[in-house]
Amino acid sequence: MTGNRIPNKNFIRLILAAFLVISAFSEAASEESGDTEKELEEKRKETEDVLKFGIDSEVLTVLGNLKSEKDASFNDLLTKIYTESRYTSIKQEIIRLWNDTEYEDGLPFAHEEIRKVVEDEDFEPPLVKTALSYIAVMHYEEASPELTILTDYRDDEIAAAAIRAVGAVGTTGNEAVGEGLLTRLKKEDPAANEDLVAALIVTLGEIKYEPAAQELVYIAEDEGASAGHRRLACVSIGKIGREEDFSVVERLYYESDDAMLRAYALAGLAEFTDRDSSDVLISALKRDSFWKIRVTAAQHMESAEGDDLDEMLRYKASHDPVNQVRITSLKALGIRAGSENNTYLIDYFSDKSRGIDLRIACLNVLLENKTSGTADAVKNVMDEEWDSPGRFLEFICRELSRAEWKALAPLYEKMLDHKNWLIPVYGIRGIRKNGIQSLEGKIAALDADGVDGRIRREVTGGS
Repeated sequence: MTGNRIPNKNFIRLILAAFLVISAFSEAASEESGDTEKELEEKRKETEDVLKFGIDSEVLTVLGNLKSEKDASFNDLLTKIYTESRYTSIKQEIIRLWNDTEYEDGLPFAHEEIRKVVEDEDFEPPLVKTALSYIAVMHYEEASPELTILTDYRDDEIAAAAIRAVGAVGTTGNEAVGEGLLTRLKKEDPAANEDLVAALIVTLGEIKYEPAAQELVYIAEDEGASAGHRRLACVSIGKIGREEDFSVVERLYYESDDAMLRAYALAGLAEFTDRDSSDVLISALKRDSFWKIRVTAAQHMESAEGDDLDEMLRYKASHDPVNQVRITSLKALGIRAGSENNTYLIDYFSDKSRGIDLRIACLNVLLENKTSGTADAVKNVMDEEWDSPGRFLEFICRELSRAEWKALAPLYEKMLDHKNWLIPVYGIRGIRKNGIQSLEGKIAALDADGVDGRIRREVTGGS
């Protein structure tokens, strides 16, 4: 009876052999995943041990690696190491890492370094300058009293760093600070203290100290003055914004033979809040042969008015010979918005014929401005690139992971399923950055046997 035929012995052996091969591959894959996870755990432990117990050169190497990767996962540990360390170079690198990763809990340590100078305690000048830069970038207002005192410090390098920090932190309307800075600007030798004078010029503009305007005009018009100082003065004059000074900066823009001075003068004209500089900006973007002037013009186009202005920006974004001008034009279009501009930006990002750098720049414009239709456009491009051996998908997902926009949730969910471990990691980071609780369950499911150890590390260690 054919219905009850006993299988051939050779067939049974074949099935058994296949089963053994499959089992072997499965076991090997499981061991490989386990090894990867174990290796990552060992690498993290090794990094932690070096930070805790390594010699200075080893610690500096590890800190350099963390900084290049902007890895913030050891920042809490580094607060303890910072307190214990006696090496200035290590402390500097720690502060630089905190700066790059925008770590707020490190600011009190930087504040303490500049307090030492004010209190005339022992301090390390290189460390103080690094701390001042960190405070400036993070706009740490708690340090304002010490910053003000240090603007007149005897060490010119520390004073210059403190002056820049004052401008970054912001003390607009503080007459005493402005008066002190102006007094120092008038007495300093610009040739002997070029960086200090540059810091004074910039900060007087940042705090909009009007009594400094005339001194800045003298500098801008002085053909014998430092070229760098003249350029910075043009911008600060515009930020202060005295009506009578507009014509001074305008004349420098139209009459100077120094193309860089003209670029700064154009930026200064755009800073005058009570004057409409749209016409000069449009003319500069349209016709000027110096690309930095076209970039400067595009940077100030977000609120400019004029016929066919959006059309011109779209033309520059597509056809300008210099990529920096194209990218700046894209940014202006994103801020100006409107249905035509939004459609243009989405089509620009989706266009395969454009360079990857321009498409990524356009994606960032769409994300920053939360442009309607972005999520659908990005999904379509992700589908096109899903199995591509290139890195464009990776670059897209990296930018998505940095965005703050809950509407991207479907894209983050899609990223969790990609075979390249880095894409799910970016998805997890995007979900957590935006606090999308509805996807935490799917993230938790990735902490399972057979999942790449790097993904599992992100699941359990991501913030």
